[in-house]
Amino acid sequence: MIANRFQYSFVAVTIIGLLAGCYKAPEFVNPVYSCDCGTITFSETLYTLKMAEALVPDSLEPMSRSYHIVADLRTQDEVDAHIPAHDLTFHFSFPKLDGEVYYIEQQPVQHLVQVINQGDNLFPIRNYKATEGSIDISAADNGGEETVEFNLIVRESVDSILVGSPITFKGTFTDIIE
Repeated sequence: MIANRFQYSFVAVTIIGLLAGCYKAPEFVNPVYSCDCGTITFSETLYTLKMAEALVPDSLEPMSRSYHIVADLRTQDEVDAHIPAHDLTFHFSFPKLDGEVYYIEQQPVQHLVQVINQGDNLFPIRNYKATEGSIDISAADNGGEETVEFNLIVRESVDSILVGSPITFKGTFTDIIE
């Protein structure tokens, strides 16, 4: 009786092991994040955006906007070699779009430009502030495609103090407002 239980247990474990051991996973394909929605130029180098979002953050104000874009600053060789992430992010928002062109020197634009370099142990996050330039928004008043163009001069900000040389930061992107 004990021998039969042992045989049945052994057979059950063997079958389960064979079924579990025969699973063949599909070949891993490294995802390429690209929204095909725009490009930026940062410090004289052109980059393709991997993400762009345009949101209406205030449900009571349909012309409120919040934008967030991300570009990968790594070369293709660095991506293929799995070098740690090195991204540029740009977030900016408006309580209400009431014009087409916003000039940084004349109108306060809530914004944050960051370079996030996971491979830099000393300064993994660098913040930048726009000191001059413009943001041109072709707003989708009733939903649909919205296009944003910007041409800014940014400087690194350390503890709210601008340091370093001015850097050209410009780009164009589109997104859908629903």
